[in-house]
Amino acid sequence: MRNRATMKLPIKHLRALFAALLAFATFSGGALLADQSAAILLYHRFGEDDYPSTNVRLEQLDAQIKELKEGGYNFLPLGEIVRRLKANEALPERTVAITVDDAYKSVADNAWPRLKRAGIPMTLFVSTEPVDSPSSNYMDWDDVRRLHSEGVEIAHHTATHLHMIEAGLEAAMADVRTASARFEAELGFVPTLFAYPYGEYNIELKTAIEKEGFTAAFAQVSGAAAAWGDPYSLPRFPVNERYGEMDRFKLIAGTMALPVSDVVPLEPVLVDDRNPPLFGFTVDDSVRGLSALACYPSHLGKPAELLTLEGNRIEVRFKEPFPKGRNRINCTLPAGQGRWYWLGQFFYVPGGVLD
Repeated sequence: MRNRATMKLPIKHLRALFAALLAFATFSGGALLADQSAAILLYHRFGEDDYPSTNVRLEQLDAQIKELKEGGYNFLPLGEIVRRLKANEALPERTVAITVDDAYKSVADNAWPRLKRAGIPMTLFVSTEPVDSPSSNYMDWDDVRRLHSEGVEIAHHTATHLHMIEAGLEAAMADVRTASARFEAELGFVPTLFAYPYGEYNIELKTAIEKEGFTAAFAQVSGAAAAWGDPYSLPRFPVNERYGEMDRFKLIAGTMALPVSDVVPLEPVLVDDRNPPLFGFTVDDSVRGLSALACYPSHLGKPAELLTLEGNRIEVRFKEPFPKGRNRINCTLPAGQGRWYWLGQFFYVPGGVLD
């Protein structure tokens, strides 16, 4: 039944009311609008077939670009996505961003020309020491400047691509500042977007990166980025030869962030008796069909046990501790129309083999 009082409102008042409802639907302490999220894709190498774990074959890349252009996706520069997420502003449906880590030469030779022709923005996270050292595998600063002049967004990835947690805060931030000085010298600015090498971070590092003046920081755990997430541990979907086939690519490119709050634990580093973690979160009331939710710890070949408590509170439980090194939990839920909600959480157990 129509509300007669509302129907009598002047058009400008109706517009104001609609804007207020939209703002409330986007996370601002109220409800969450689940499709206001972005799938951020993470690449490294292109057409370097000797490195399948970090490479995509060129025929895979061409097929992925074709899907992005013809599949109803929208593209925004990563910095603009971050700005909108932090301002709780709407994103177009099926927003996708392309990010590339490490400044390998194949990015300039193989990836960027294809993306540029397709009109798809790209963000390049640069570790400065390899770019400083002449190598046929990496870009040099002239390459970086050329890509920047052609519209590539340049972002920060430390100087030496170190394991920041194992190095310790002081050494890690010294490495960040060394890279910042090289960016300033070579490009005339210091990038404001940061990516943790290997996707490894903890609370202490996140706080330091924010204090250093970066506007956002990115991990490597799968999941879509959303306004209700932490802007200093935003997820990205890794893409490589194995995880670059079309079925999976369509799945991740169309993914929406699972709207959650009160995620615990806040600290991803697991020491002493905190492994396995007591992982939990509260799903927004707008989400239906929670009985189909499944959460997969990376070291198990099966989903974890889920305890559903009052108020859509989900507790994820398993007995087998994570091994040393990088770990994750991926939680997925059908969202309808062939799309999926996704929540990824990074965990780290000290003492693993460093690569």
